[in-house]
Amino acid sequence: MNHETRRAIALWRMSVLGPLVSMDLEHGDLRPLLEAAATRTYETPQGRRVRPRWRTLEAWYYAHKHGGLEALEPATRKDTGTCRALPESLAQHILALRREQPRRSVRTLVRAVERAGMCRVGETSASSVLRLLRAHGLCQRPSASPARERRPFLPEHPGDLWMGDSMHGPRVRDADGVLRKTYLLTQLDVATRFVIHSEFFLSEDAAHQEDGLRHAITGHGLPRTYYVDRGPAYTAQSLQRICAELGIWLAHTAPGDCEAKGAIERYHKTWRAEVGCELPTAPLALGELAERHIAWVSREYNRRAHGTTHRVPIEHFLEGCHHMRPIPQGLDFESIFLHRVTRKVRSDCTVRWDGGFVQVPGEFVGQKIELRFAPLQPTQPPTIVVDGARVGVAEPIDLLANSSGHRRKLAQPEPPPRRTLKGPLDYITDEYTALLRAFGEDLDDAEDER
Repeated sequence: MNHETRRAIALWRMSVLGPLVSMDLEHGDLRPLLEAAATRTYETPQGRRVRPRWRTLEAWYYAHKHGGLEALEPATRKDTGTCRALPESLAQHILALRREQPRRSVRTLVRAVERAGMCRVGETSASSVLRLLRAHGLCQRPSASPARERRPFLPEHPGDLWMGDSMHGPRVRDADGVLRKTYLLTQLDVATRFVIHSEFFLSEDAAHQEDGLRHAITGHGLPRTYYVDRGPAYTAQSLQRICAELGIWLAHTAPGDCEAKGAIERYHKTWRAEVGCELPTAPLALGELAERHIAWVSREYNRRAHGTTHRVPIEHFLEGCHHMRPIPQGLDFESIFLHRVTRKVRSDCTVRWDGGFVQVPGEFVGQKIELRFAPLQPTQPPTIVVDGARVGVAEPIDLLANSSGHRRKLAQPEPPPRRTLKGPLDYITDEYTALLRAFGEDLDDAEDER
């Protein structure tokens, strides 16, 4: 029991005694007052409801009379700091192991002393070790990474810094009555605390994250920096390529540094306090949840003064919206958000796609082509891109139509160049011919000698 807890108990005991501590009592007056106080029920600082006996109240009264407030504090144990459940040698060894490496877990410490033969397996409990560490101020394990200096800041203009993040939301019931988990994906302008876009999805993958960013940019312009964590959706190559093509600096937090996104984390905390706790206990449909969320963001959060900026987010953003970068004219904005895969065309003019095959023009047989597709529109056929140019759309395979369709002649390969130099086989043939000629001449000479 620490000093703050003992002092809180002393103050509570003094409040139970009430005016007795300052009354000038005559002989015989104390007991009736104590008995009357003992008939009432009191709530301790720990939340328990008790009714002390009058003898207990009498002991408190005389303790305060002779020793003041400190005398009302509970007495500390004489063996404070020692662990009676562990032998002294074992306790000191555990403390030495923890001081040597403060990040060793309780389980690791227990296993270490068991393997060292200092106790039998299962004899030392984790709770005993935890109490020992707490008594010596070694309970808190230090962070794996050094602490970073934190300072409050605000970007100068809207669009200078956007933050993106996801929050695990409540479960919803889909059309089939199945409970599904939701994710709140948000883009927040840090300078104004204006919620650019915030929407519930049934997934937090890269496709949904990028779709939220696309909606945010479409309605408000291009940010200069997009600050996110190192989740799989935010480190995906597709998001890196999108930001690169739009001229957005994609910045990531350091590993394990969730405090760096304090602005959007505070937004999530506010949502849980003002919306999450107000939702009915029965799961809603996704549309109902989205409706209540949008109503809160548009009519409450974005239209009240923020505690950091002391300004209304939507008014603050609109006042400085001229600092936002517009989408360049002539830019095929939608195609930038298409995902891309590379496939090699097989000899039957097909490529692998979505667990099956699709058909492409025959002139690309044997070549590698790029397929661009919208991941949230699975029914839309992928676009074929070769050398950066759009050349067509991949089509579903129609086996019946292919059985009677006309077969085009593909481009004939260019004939090989005319040979002007002797090749290796030519030299071998000349050598063989020379050997035959020499052999024939030897036969002729032998016949002439006869």
